[in-house]
Amino acid sequence: MSNPLNPNDVPSWDLTDLYQGLSDEKLEADLSSIVTDAMAFEEEYKGQITQPDLTAGLLVEAIQAYERLLINQYRLQAFAQLTFTTDTTQPKHGALLQRTREVSSQALTHLIFFDLELGQISNATFDQIIGDSRLAAYLYYLKYQRNLAKHRLSEEEEKIIEETANSGGRAFVRLFTEVTSRIVYPVDGEDLTQSQLLARFQDSDREKRQTAAKVLSEKLQENAHVLTYIFNSLLHEKQVIDRLRDYNHPESSRHLSNDVDQSVVDTMVDVAVNNLDIVSNYYQLKQRLLGIEELTHYDRYAPILDTQTQFTFTEAQEIIMQAFTDFSPELAELTEPFFSRRWIDAKAKVGKQGGAYCMGIEPELHPYVFMNYNGSMRDVMTLAHELGHGVHDMFASQQTLLNYHPALPLCETASTFGEMLVFDKLQQTLTSAKDHLALLCRKTEDTFATVFRQISMFRFEQEAHQLRRKEGEQTLDAYGGLWQKTQQEMFGGALTLGDEHQCWWLYIPHVYRTPFYVYAYAFGELLVLSLYAQYRKEGATFIPRYFDLLRAGGSDSPKNLVSAIGFDISDPDFWQSGCDLIRRRVDLAIELAGGIDS
Repeated sequence: MSNPLNPNDVPSWDLTDLYQGLSDEKLEADLSSIVTDAMAFEEEYKGQITQPDLTAGLLVEAIQAYERLLINQYRLQAFAQLTFTTDTTQPKHGALLQRTREVSSQALTHLIFFDLELGQISNATFDQIIGDSRLAAYLYYLKYQRNLAKHRLSEEEEKIIEETANSGGRAFVRLFTEVTSRIVYPVDGEDLTQSQLLARFQDSDREKRQTAAKVLSEKLQENAHVLTYIFNSLLHEKQVIDRLRDYNHPESSRHLSNDVDQSVVDTMVDVAVNNLDIVSNYYQLKQRLLGIEELTHYDRYAPILDTQTQFTFTEAQEIIMQAFTDFSPELAELTEPFFSRRWIDAKAKVGKQGGAYCMGIEPELHPYVFMNYNGSMRDVMTLAHELGHGVHDMFASQQTLLNYHPALPLCETASTFGEMLVFDKLQQTLTSAKDHLALLCRKTEDTFATVFRQISMFRFEQEAHQLRRKEGEQTLDAYGGLWQKTQQEMFGGALTLGDEHQCWWLYIPHVYRTPFYVYAYAFGELLVLSLYAQYRKEGATFIPRYFDLLRAGGSDSPKNLVSAIGFDISDPDFWQSGCDLIRRRVDLAIELAGGIDS
């Protein structure tokens, strides 16, 4: 398949399941009612939750009322966010996003008491009511909130933090999105978006890759002052809040939010770092296959053997649907409406936010998939990845809202599994060793990006936050030095990151928007490698257990949910088994390359 991409073939989503548009009267009515509904909830339940005579019935009633309030807020926030990210250049989109945030913050000031009071229920009262069957669906949520309680401040302090966030951290994150989304990258007389420019790094023409790298660096440098200032401000805000909340390390709040022990994350990171030779071994092979004397940063995603297969969006849809059907008709059935009902926005355009995401809003509403589709093999995999998130949300829709969203380390399970299914499907369609090698190399590089690159970015974040805390505001070069060091460690001497790469941390969204999110990608990939190996061993008998994991949503901790299907995430051997499977892929690539050379 090597068909030109037809922009008319690529879908834009339909958001009318949320609102008819920015002028929808219901949108204005919902915005107007959020605060008054929250005030009514506060008046009804404040002070009731901490009473010694608290009953299970009253607690369930309050939790379900709380969920209904959150659902209304989430729908508004989702519509504003989905609208904004598809076109950040429209002032009315930014204005709606800001208004929903401000109104939601105002409402949350009347809801903050609830989680605080859950943490203040006496142990005696909690032990007395928690066995009631009516609370069974909320058992994990309640215990989780009580664990968070020791890091919460007083109600008045929490209100101040919430009300000032929209002119503080959230405002800086929005500014990052607007700045990076509005950058236009001129290449060969054509103005490209960031996603279109990044796709150039997969071109077989080295001069085009080099030009793309030069243009990316130049445009990032032009915006470096504001982006570095944003980063410094966000890191300082996090330092202050961590101090107030008594977190020992910059990443501690993320671990608690994920309900994963720091020791588990440290073990995973250590195992990954101990296996970085896999990356250097592979890039030694790639250097030989490309015939380049020295690989550099713009060669890391160069196609092997000059294979540049392009896929129309329709072809991508057919491949994914067939792969999912082969695994389970149920999986395909849950996926099909994303295409037929326009739950996907994939058209790349100027002003659209870069990257990809899936937004699961609440159990009674379907998710939405966002990406920038340019027709590459990696885009097909990205679409499969985001649809995996979507079906995870669909499976978890049997949960209540408070148990709906899985913790970040498990968020990547279905998405990465979906990629694996599509990878296997593509392998089955190939007949030559050359094509097999090209596909295997693409998948190996994607796995490196998901595991080892994310671990490297996690280590960059750790060092950047520590540097900011110890020595104050830092320069572009100071952060760039940390970026180069932690990224270069992946490759050893097999690939050299040039000087212009030093500023490329400036466009990485997660380090701005969601600090320390990135290790969840490595967690999910290594977990799925083990799950997929088990599936290949068991066959169809594995599928019900896998679907049960997805249906569980966020109803228990990652450790307990993974343990239920037979794995121990505290065991270094678990993580090593995933790395071993990656190593086997590289060994297979070396073997296939040897056959082609001979």
